Amino acid sequence: MLNREQQDAVQRGKPIMWNGLTLYPILVSDYLQFSDAKMGLMVAQQTLPVKYVCMRFLEALYAMDYDARMNGEQERGLFLRLLIFLRLAMRLPIKKSEDGKEYVEMYIATSRDEPRKLASIKVKQGDVNAEITPKNFGQLRTILAAQNGIDLPDETDNPELIQAEKDIAAHNAPNLKPDFEALLYSVAVKTGAQPEDIYDWTVRRFALTEEAITRTTGHLIAALTEANGGKYKEGNPFPSWKYDRNEGSHALISFESLQGRLSGSVEKR
Repeated sequence: MLNREQQDAVQRGKPIMWNGLTLYPILVSDYLQFSDAKMGLMVAQQTLPVKYVCMRFLEALYAMDYDARMNGEQERGLFLRLLIFLRLAMRLPIKKSEDGKEYVEMYIATSRDEPRKLASIKVKQGDVNAEITPKNFGQLRTILAAQNGIDLPDETDNPELIQAEKDIAAHNAPNLKPDFEALLYSVAVKTGAQPEDIYDWTVRRFALTEEAITRTTGHLIAALTEANGGKYKEGNPFPSWKYDRNEGSHALISFESLQGRLSGSVEKR
């Protein structure tokens, strides 16, 4: 949980001090890297292979990529994505060594007796040297998620239910072509902001603005639909232009309904 001071910093888009390090909200200028890297922060640990579920989160991501590398398998790259996320959040510069190789001042320390076991991530930020460990990472993860508008998964949820919700969402999703530039200009048009100015926004502000636009437009369309006699099977999806509707699990539906949605692709047993 965040304390009052941290919550205030999140809402105002201000940096937060943690373990001697300064954590900055990530900016829209890094949106593409952020979009790819955030999976390293927000992946549900219970969806990982069983042998990694009982580890601490940071240890699990490292061990999973280490095992894949040692076995000659394709790495999922979640640990690397997490490192990229940390670099963005701490705004660590990319430096060059004397031989021209690029590096960031983050160093991996493993157990001396067990190289697949992560001991810490050592970070140098300016004059500050700090360690991110499997033990203290839980608190750091909570802060980073809040700063950047990320909802962390509830690890008590049923992983099969989570997958079912994803399958239903994917089946019902419109055929759109995700494109950051299109999203950027759409938000610019709706807000009256200049696209180049939005690059200086935090990704949290950008996401909340996008959600507000969707909610406001959706509320107007839903109100017009109902005013003309239209009905929504599961109720008005946008009952308010100010607040989101309190949603339950979309996976908790009857088998007959699910079968209809999937066009008979599920066989009743």
